[in-house]
Amino acid sequence: MKQLFLTFAMLLIAVMVNNTNAQHKSFTSVSNELNYDAIGSAVNAADVSTKALKDFSRSFKNAANEKWYTVSDGFLASFNDNGIETKVAYNKKGIWHSTVRTLNETQLPFAIRDVVKSSYYDSKILVAYEIKHVDGVVYILKIEDTKTLKTLRIIDGGIEIIASNTRG
Repeated sequence: MKQLFLTFAMLLIAVMVNNTNAQHKSFTSVSNELNYDAIGSAVNAADVSTKALKDFSRSFKNAANEKWYTVSDGFLASFNDNGIETKVAYNKKGIWHSTVRTLNETQLPFAIRDVVKSSYYDSKILVAYEIKHVDGVVYILKIEDTKTLKTLRIIDGGIEIIASNTRG
């Protein structure tokens, strides 16, 4: 189960860090560039664990445009949930593992936005990822100011810079 989360989280972080160098690229579409072939292949919902499908329909009543993928340790669904791009992972037995939501600044919880803006008040939040797992919630944010692009990790109200690049 940890393998699924680590694969999912590392792929997401790798995509974000690689895009830090692309200064003229729109960061709002970073998560759209995930290559699902790298972690699995598309499948029909009929091929997904019934337990996962049942949990999915209960948990995400407003899901639209859902697509299912197989991964080494289970299943991954990608969909739109009330205007928020969302991905949810289940293990092979259909037990929920993690959820990743792609958020813009206005969709962030106030407490998270406040923590970032109080430390980086001149920076613009380009995109944020909310990663929910059984162990808790982690936020990964891309921010920019006139001189730098930064990737931040926020856990329990603490901020850590995980990547920083100076504009050249």
